[in-house]
Amino acid sequence: MNTDKGYLPNLVLLLPVVLSFWLLGAHYLRFGNMTVFLLLLVSPSILLLRRLLIVRFVQFCLGVIAVTWMQITYQMLEMRLMMGDDWMRMALIMGGVIIFTLLSACCFLHPKLERYYSANQ
Repeated sequence: MNTDKGYLPNLVLLLPVVLSFWLLGAHYLRFGNMTVFLLLLVSPSILLLRRLLIVRFVQFCLGVIAVTWMQITYQMLEMRLMMGDDWMRMALIMGGVIIFTLLSACCFLHPKLERYYSANQ
């Protein structure tokens, strides 16, 4: 199998992007919001279309997801402070989730993905 032209390397490179969508989907599933969960579950499938516009749209969505995580973090922090609970560990974990989400948008800067999505332009 020629890994340079195969789909497997591209799928591995896109794994952080897919996980970023699914992680927020799992958060909404925890609260029983099936509609948003299903939307976030299938959203990464748009990457099957080899268009640069799709890549830019997904990067925009990842930015929106990161802002959503920031709002969720603020709400959780506010609640923990009101209850007098420890908040530092939660803030570190959520900061890691936000950074992971933002960095997953950078996956498209990899030369293999740049070639893959710009081939049809």
